[in-house]
Amino acid sequence: MSNEDKGSAPAKPALVLTSLILVAAVANLNLAVANVALPDIGKDLDASQTGLNLVAVGFSLGLASSVLYLGALGDRYGRKMLLIIGTTVSIPAALLAGFAPSVGVLFVARVIGGLAAGMAFPTTLALITALWSGPKKTRAIALWSGIGGGISALGPLVSGALLEHFDWGSVFLVTLPLAVIALVLALKFIPSHVNETTDPVDNLGGIF
Repeated sequence: MSNEDKGSAPAKPALVLTSLILVAAVANLNLAVANVALPDIGKDLDASQTGLNLVAVGFSLGLASSVLYLGALGDRYGRKMLLIIGTTVSIPAALLAGFAPSVGVLFVARVIGGLAAGMAFPTTLALITALWSGPKKTRAIALWSGIGGGISALGPLVSGALLEHFDWGSVFLVTLPLAVIALVLALKFIPSHVNETTDPVDNLGGIF
């Protein structure tokens, strides 16, 4: 089998893929951890059911409202840049959520976290597609997808385990070490520009 048949991969492929998987893990965990903590949040913050519902959907709302537009911005102007910005923003968003003094602040923190994921999450698969080729790309996507699915499934279990020993804020802080490690690896090992498109971005449509 020729080298072309085997496919190609970036320099330090294991570290690059680890970074991308960790970035995706931050988003996957954030999607899964909040619901288990809602009863504790309601008691501690004296939150109404409406407030708790907003907390439950805040991250998904931020992610769903931004992922297509921000993914297009990454494809046009730099996937690594969007990944770095999104991962960086996720850190103070997690801290704000973990130490939120009110349900309103917690909702805002979750929406900001979702917007951060909207920047970072779509670039992970886009970078895998751009940096790997052939069978190596297939294996990289399989690892990204399989580990991401596993982390999503473990999210409620992780939340439950944390709530047995710590307060509800811990479920939002659990992503911090993953985000920090991912950020360090991404800054060091992910190439700055990889096959970005020259197609124009519909900024007006993306905003509205």
